[in-house]
Amino acid sequence: GNMGSGLAIACAVLGHPFIAVMSRGNSVERARMLLAQGATLELVPQAAGSVPNQVSGADLALVEDRAQELTAQIGAFRVDQFHRTGNVDAHYRGTANEIIAQVKGSDFENFDGFVDFAGSGGTFAGCAKRFKEHNPAIKCFMVEPKQAQALRHSLGKESPAHAGSGQHKIQGGGYSMAQLPFAVEAHRAGHVDGFLSVTDEQAIAATRALAKEEGIFGGFSAGANIAAALQLIDRGEATTVVAIVCDSGVKYLSTDLFEPLA
Repeated sequence: GNMGSGLAIACAVLGHPFIAVMSRGNSVERARMLLAQGATLELVPQAAGSVPNQVSGADLALVEDRAQELTAQIGAFRVDQFHRTGNVDAHYRGTANEIIAQVKGSDFENFDGFVDFAGSGGTFAGCAKRFKEHNPAIKCFMVEPKQAQALRHSLGKESPAHAGSGQHKIQGGGYSMAQLPFAVEAHRAGHVDGFLSVTDEQAIAATRALAKEEGIFGGFSAGANIAAALQLIDRGEATTVVAIVCDSGVKYLSTDLFEPLA
């Protein structure tokens, strides 16, 4: 995804070899993009029962096992976005401050909501921390797939009876990791005001509308964020919501995210 692409760019410029370990459940465009950027690709077969073009928590666990194995074998430096705090710091010092600076003096300066689809949890944790410093009244919500509400189930005050099957189409997150480190940390710090869930259909519809009506060509997670932001506004809990468009639709043209050719 974005982390892999960013690392591929940095390694290409600095002359470092880069091995990207990823699940075969990811879209083919993701794999081809990394290869085009000079990365060596290690594709890990999906777990038994997993669905093509969907990455489950079990799939991610297999990727983690292979990444650890490779790291030990070749003595590599492991860039672990789920645990290295540089992930959160980048969004705390960078992304959040960029947003605050860009809305200053505009009609959106006094935004009162923030939503983010939980992948590694780094974007949410970093931005929510900074937004709460900027204005404690800003409500920050983590977003999960309807069928993978592991965080809400484990951390939320009004938990669903079941976290869900874990199977969904929204690539880039929703891995059913109940103890996602950065999410747990943000919750303990009081930066999580609640959890929102979106269905595959809602995420897809929002992604398509974003492209057709706003000219913004985002991916699955972008649609999930927009759908969640609309939920928050419809519920009357916020009037102006910040949502991250964190991926390009180019990576998903082989999936059913967009309408097929006739």
